[in-house]
Amino acid sequence: MELSDDLLREYRHNGLITFSTIFDDREISALKSELNRILELDSPYHLKAESGEFLGTTVMHKTSALYDRLVRDERLIKPAEAMLGGPVYAHQYKVILKQPFGELSLPWHQDFGPWFHHDGMPQAKALSFGIFLDEVTEFNGPIVYIPGSHHQGLIEYEILDVPGTTPIPSLSNDTVASLVDSNGLVLPKGEPGSMTLFHCCTAHASGPNLSPYHRRMIYVSYNLVENAITRPKRAEHFAAREFNPLQAQATNMLLT
Repeated sequence: MELSDDLLREYRHNGLITFSTIFDDREISALKSELNRILELDSPYHLKAESGEFLGTTVMHKTSALYDRLVRDERLIKPAEAMLGGPVYAHQYKVILKQPFGELSLPWHQDFGPWFHHDGMPQAKALSFGIFLDEVTEFNGPIVYIPGSHHQGLIEYEILDVPGTTPIPSLSNDTVASLVDSNGLVLPKGEPGSMTLFHCCTAHASGPNLSPYHRRMIYVSYNLVENAITRPKRAEHFAAREFNPLQAQATNMLLT
């Protein structure tokens, strides 16, 4: 997938792009079916709150050939290399779940916050793709972004405990209010197979799922190989230790 000059400018200005139906119905059906299988495994890679509510799962490529092919898909690798300016590896690979009528939420943060604080990522030379496995609406715990917030670099943060995962370096209410006053809010919605691409310093958050419908999203976070982490403090499924560049595979390889 090649990015047009207009999309490149949008990304650099907003720190966020949304794409419609990049993955087709067959691909999404296969990814959802495989995710259901993964979640049934007794795995240390799952993210679960003390209440029993799933937040998600991680490093799916370790237990699934399909998810291993996805992390190498040219629809992800080529834009990541173009945006970041060189070979990339997957720093973090996960599915975040918002179960129907769930209670879990994620506070306002920049992804670079935990990557710098917990993992020792030297610079903000990383980005993430969010692939919609379900329709994302304003009701089922969507991610809300502050466009243009990436221009601020790493913003001062406070550490908050979050059920099901490691503590998250998070932004204060005053900081968020100031950023929103200047930049506004964006809530990407879309059909299954749609996708977002966002900078690691783009501030975002998500609330609980108020609806009876699932909201499952795959996140692949790519980092420049030359920007590999230097002092990881948490488990490898939160921050990869293998920094070999990923080779792009053709789109038609996903379902082979």
